[in-house]
Amino acid sequence: MNDGSRDLQQLQQQRTALAQRLRLPWWYLAATAVLIAAVLALPFLQPRYISEEVGQSSLPVLILTQIGLSRLLVRTTGVKYRGRNMTYPSARPVMWVTLAWALTSVAGEHVLLGRGHSVLAIALVIVMAAAAVGIALWQNAAIRHDIRQGRAVSR
Repeated sequence: MNDGSRDLQQLQQQRTALAQRLRLPWWYLAATAVLIAAVLALPFLQPRYISEEVGQSSLPVLILTQIGLSRLLVRTTGVKYRGRNMTYPSARPVMWVTLAWALTSVAGEHVLLGRGHSVLAIALVIVMAAAAVGIALWQNAAIRHDIRQGRAVSR
């Protein structure tokens, strides 16, 4: 075996090892689902159960908690995710799906609550939290695939 093929084989092994480290732990997915559900439940809870000031102040707390979870994920996996996953070509379509998910969840909840369908709004929150976890898993799988294939684009 010549040096070139041995180096390529070693590179492929390193890519595979890095891709294996990118698995999202169960606690991260569960916490993400709870945080998304909490953010989507704020409009439902605000008029009846909590004041508007509490609702407005809890949103930054939830966002900071998500940032803390992301930092903990970096410490756990040892891999730093970039903010916008433009580095990974397979993850680019996920950004559009995430945008559509966000708009659909907020608009759908607003319409359901406006028409007095509280039960359907709660069901929508649960479905959208599960969809957020599915999107995170899909994005992670796309990034792992790009790393294995060597398709990550350097900036």
